[in-house]
Parts: sequence; C-alpha cells; structure tokens
Amino acid sequence: GNENRRFHGTTRQCTLGDPGNTQLCSNQTCGLCGIIRTSFDLKFYKGKTGWGRFGCGLYTSATSSKSESYTTNKTPSPYKAMLMAKVVVGRGYKMTQDDTTRTAAPAGYHSVLGEPDTAGSLNYDELVVYDNDAIRPAYLIVY
Repeated sequence: GNENRRFHGTTRQCTLGDPGNTQLCSNQTCGLCGIIRTSFDLKFYKGKTGWGRFGCGLYTSATSSKSESYTTNKTPSPYKAMLMAKVVVGRGYKMTQDDTTRTAAPAGYHSVLGEPDTAGSLNYDELVVYDNDAIRPAYLIVY
C-alpha cells in the first residue's frame, strides 16, 4: 500500500521534548506519551474534539497548522509538540462533506481523504484511517 507522512496533534500532559526532557511520562491521560509508547488506538477517539468530521477514526493532515490546532499542553511550557506519523492510505475515498457517523472507510476503500472544496465544509486536508495498524508514530516535532 501507499504510505504517507502526516501530522497529528494531541494532548501533552508532560514536558516531553522540552530541553533535557527525553523520558516518556507515566500519566495515563498524556496522549503524546501514550501514542509514542503503544502507537495510535481508536479507543481514545474523541478525546479532544467531542466529534469527528468523518466519524470514529484516526485523524492526520498534511497541513501542520491543522494538526497544530489539536495540540494542547496541560503542563506549562514555552514549547509545543506534535507527531509526524506514517499512514498507510491504501485506496483512499475522497470526501468534501462531513459524515460523522462513519466507523470505516466505504466498502472497497481503506481510508478517507477529506479534501477542501469551495462547496464543501473543509478548510484543510484530512486523512482518516479506521484501523490501528494503518498508522504509526514516526517523529516527535517540538517547536
């Protein structure tokens, strides 16, 4: 399948990535350390937004500012952190309108490609997979 690199923003309960801090924390609500430790998991879906434009999936974007809007520090820090993930797209189904009830890609497809369109509801691209094995954290980006 075709693999893409995409950004993913999540909650950081600790200061992982800040100068001198290279250890994963043990806080069970730290999305950043949890993903790095055990990878992405659909059971944590909706932790930040309370809804999903394309239903229950794992969301990424080629647009860093889109993913940055989901990056949250719960511990004060002058730095922020997000992940660069490797995502197996497979056969992607293009969508421009919300479908919040989706729990899988349409039959014959492996992922959903949310694409901005003048008639659609998206401002930025989104790549959504519905299988934990289709996505892995690759890089920690601290800025």
